[in-house]
Amino acid sequence: MLALAGVAQAHEFKPSWGYGFIDESPFNDPAAGGALLPTTQVFPRGHIRDTVVDGRDVRLTVLVFTPGNPGSQDRYSIEEGDFQDIKIDRRLDIKPFQVSYLAYDFCRFNPSNGVVEVCEERYRIGRPADATPTPTPTPGGPTQQPAPPADADGDGVTPPADCWDQNATVHPGAKEIPGNAMDDDCTGGDAPAKIMATIRGKWKAKNGRVWGNTLSVLEAPQGALVEVTCDGKRCPFQRRTATVNSKGSAFLGKFFKRKLRPKITIDVRVTYPNTIGRVGRFNIKTADVPNMQRLCVPPGETEAKRC
Repeated sequence: MLALAGVAQAHEFKPSWGYGFIDESPFNDPAAGGALLPTTQVFPRGHIRDTVVDGRDVRLTVLVFTPGNPGSQDRYSIEEGDFQDIKIDRRLDIKPFQVSYLAYDFCRFNPSNGVVEVCEERYRIGRPADATPTPTPTPGGPTQQPAPPADADGDGVTPPADCWDQNATVHPGAKEIPGNAMDDDCTGGDAPAKIMATIRGKWKAKNGRVWGNTLSVLEAPQGALVEVTCDGKRCPFQRRTATVNSKGSAFLGKFFKRKLRPKITIDVRVTYPNTIGRVGRFNIKTADVPNMQRLCVPPGETEAKRC
C-alpha cells in the first residue's frame, strides 16, 4: 500500500552499498507551512550517498505517475559515488497532468559499463486527500456521529476496503495490471510484469562447429542487465555482461568470435528490478544450429523456469 504524505517522516534505503533518505511529504510545500501543493506539482526531497569504495555509484531515480497511467510523465536520476551527500531538492510541475504518486528506485550502478547491478525494493508515496474538517458538536445538543468514509474517487468502494480512494481504477475486484507499480485490486501489492525484450539468435553451423556472431537483445528497458553465460567443459567463457543502449538494444556477437563446440549451453538473460526476467537458452548438443528455449526468472530469484 502507498505511504500517505502528511506528517513529516522519512523513508531510508540502507543496503550495505549505499544510503538514501526520502522525505515522505513530497506533496507538501515546506515554504507554505506544509500545505498541499497543487495537484500538478510534487517536490521530492532527501539525499543519497555511497558507503563503500568499489568503483560503483549509487543512483536514485524518481518517477512521477498520473491517475490511471502506468507510465511515468516525468523522471530524473541522481548519482553519487564518493561518500559526499547529494541533495534531492527539485520541484516538478507536469501540467496539464495531475500527480497521483511518486516511485523511487535506489540502485547500485556501474559507471564503467552502464549496468544497474542491484536495486532495493521500489518505494512509492501517494498523494494524500485534502483534509476534511472534523464536525464540531453543538453545545447541549445530541452527540454528532462521525461521517462514514467518503468515496472520494466515486468507484463505489470506500476506505479501508478501497486502498487508494483517490484513484477510481483502484479498488477490490479491479483488474490487476502487472508491472504498473499499483495495487489495482487492493490485494497487497503490484503483480510483477514480464520484461519486454526480444532475444534474437542467428546461429551458423559449419564443419562441426557453431557460432553466434549476430546474437542480440532488442526492445529492452534502459537500465536492464544483460548477461550471457556458458555451461559446459568446452565453454570459451563463463559469464559476460552487456549494456543496453538508448534504443533498448544490446549486441552480443562480440562474445562469439570463436566457434563453439557441441555439448555446451548458452543462456542470454535480461533482467530488470521488480520485473520477471526473460531468458533465451540455446543447447548446443551437436554441430547443428540450436533452437531457443524461452524461460523466465521471477523477481528476487536466480534459477530460470518455464514461463
